[in-house]
Amino acid sequence: MIKALRIDHRLMHGQVAFSWANYLGINRIIVIDDKVANDDFQKMVLNMAKPAGIKFNIFSVDSANNDIGKINQLKDNIFIIFGCTENAARFILSNPQFSELNLGGIAKKDGSKKYSETVYLTDSEEDDLKKIEKTGVKLYMQQLPTSTKENLTLI
Repeated sequence: MIKALRIDHRLMHGQVAFSWANYLGINRIIVIDDKVANDDFQKMVLNMAKPAGIKFNIFSVDSANNDIGKINQLKDNIFIIFGCTENAARFILSNPQFSELNLGGIAKKDGSKKYSETVYLTDSEEDDLKKIEKTGVKLYMQQLPTSTKENLTLI
């Protein structure tokens, strides 16, 4: 069962791997990111960062879309992490079964607007999130399970 979706430009790090996995009772983390899926070094680094006892997969967006039926049939509690809004939008728009998306960390860039201490959005990223929001997915910003959950409405 897919328990949560998160966008975090750092993908898997201490907060994701430990705090969220423990809080959600996760036993499988799936990273869906086109760039990482084609980078053997990044895959190796992320695999080393996963907590012991947690299953781990990396998919491109197209591969995840093709395998969503198999993913949904897994008996695991699954946490899906995207590296950027574009990958999240492409996946969620093809699979409109989700209710929430956690914005954990989106890096500051030229032309981005600050929405929280860890979420900065460019116009293009806002457009991606508006597309997601139009499917009925609620957006929220929350760094850690113990942090305040801040709803984000763009449309």
